[in-house]
Amino acid sequence: MSMEEVFSRPPVTAAPLVVDAFGNRAILEMEMALTKACEVLPRELDNHKNRCFIAKKILKRVNAGEYTFGGMVSAGMAGVEALRRKQQQV
Repeated sequence: MSMEEVFSRPPVTAAPLVVDAFGNRAILEMEMALTKACEVLPRELDNHKNRCFIAKKILKRVNAGEYTFGGMVSAGMAGVEALRRKQQQV
């Protein structure tokens, strides 16, 4: 591929960042909800992949319109429970 071909391509657009989509307070509350949920995460499940799974559950709930801290924590705890059930099936 020539340099001309590389520079003539349209730019790749990335998904919007969370910080661009929500206010500082919502982001802080999502981080706190994630921390709270991960506090009850069993040690053997505490890793980056599983924390991302829980964070996505929280973000999905917020994207659905649930902006309360309790709702965010509830989504995080549901993610923890899903991971526990998955571990028990193995």
